[in-house]
Amino acid sequence: MNKNDKQLAINGGTPISKEPIIIHKPYLDEADFAAVNNSVRTTFVSGDGPACREFEKNLAIYLGVKHVLFVNSATTALELAFRVKNFKPESEVIVPNFTYTSTALGALYNNLNIKLVDVYADNGSIDVSKITAAINPKTVAIAPVDYGGIPAEMDEINEIAKKHNLFVVHDTAQSVGSIYKGKKTGNLADVSTFSFHGTKNLTTGEGGALTTNDDAIADRIKILREKGTDKYSFLTDNKTRGYYEYVDIGNSYVQSNILGAMGVTQLEKLDWMNAKRKKIADYYKQELSGISGLDFLRITEGSEHNWHLFGILVPANEKYWIMDALRAEGVMSNVHYTPLHQNKYYKNLGSDTDFPNSINFFSRLLRIPIYPSLSDLEVENIVKAVKKVFNV
Repeated sequence: MNKNDKQLAINGGTPISKEPIIIHKPYLDEADFAAVNNSVRTTFVSGDGPACREFEKNLAIYLGVKHVLFVNSATTALELAFRVKNFKPESEVIVPNFTYTSTALGALYNNLNIKLVDVYADNGSIDVSKITAAINPKTVAIAPVDYGGIPAEMDEINEIAKKHNLFVVHDTAQSVGSIYKGKKTGNLADVSTFSFHGTKNLTTGEGGALTTNDDAIADRIKILREKGTDKYSFLTDNKTRGYYEYVDIGNSYVQSNILGAMGVTQLEKLDWMNAKRKKIADYYKQELSGISGLDFLRITEGSEHNWHLFGILVPANEKYWIMDALRAEGVMSNVHYTPLHQNKYYKNLGSDTDFPNSINFFSRLLRIPIYPSLSDLEVENIVKAVKKVFNV
């Protein structure tokens, strides 16, 4: 890198792209617009409607899992995943230190404590070699995360969980369509939780889902997400008593039928959208491989990545300059989020010296745009901008 190069846009040179290439854009087409329009016209716009049920059924088939429960966010799904087990208050849940706050909130909402564990410095996934040391008599669960869509090492995690009788809540918020050793994520743990936020590979605008093969868990989630009522079975089983009953403490976590309709059409093209992402990722790797000071995130052995994010690892002392230089060239780059322990709410859970790999990973991580609607010219300009900034 030559930070003083006058051709760099950050130093007054001409940017590679005149129009900013944003970091993310959801892929929406006429099928999505029509589905939403048709759903509104049915006048069934409230929660857990026919389109929601269709989306759940189709997604269950796609994932190869028995139950999919559509809810209003992945954060909600995580909260429900822990609530369904009625763990004793102050029990502990193992959470990777590099994750979005929702992973921890799912446990905290249920009066559970979290135990942070360091991650791998080359991909941000929980370091399985450090899990056992974090287990104590209060530990009840592990919550591995598929950072950026890269599957965690679920075989090793499930083996540890089985040995210590721990519940596994797999945070698959970013990995819809990813595959681990022949199975799609969402079918690798006791419970998995997806996000369909506007930034995700499959979006319903806002939304999430909880998946499981456990009938008892699924039955209770249906009650908890519908304000603690048996409305789901009341509607499904055509009960004639004329009312449904309040059978538990719950909340209003169901999704609008409008968004269920959008989920149906989004799922129909998910593999195509992920293939578009892979094509872009392959081009990035081909063109940027071998650049001094730039590395790619390690993909878990035996897995297929959905390319939710494309991260690059750069020299820590130059990261923010590189980010600013890329932005000046018209390529919006960012750093995503910080290790949990560095945030105000979690600062009492450890220091930088406790999580050296998290610090290493975060200090080097940058994201560049990757999404299906990127044009060939935009993809080429992203590569040109990275090469220009790295003086290649």
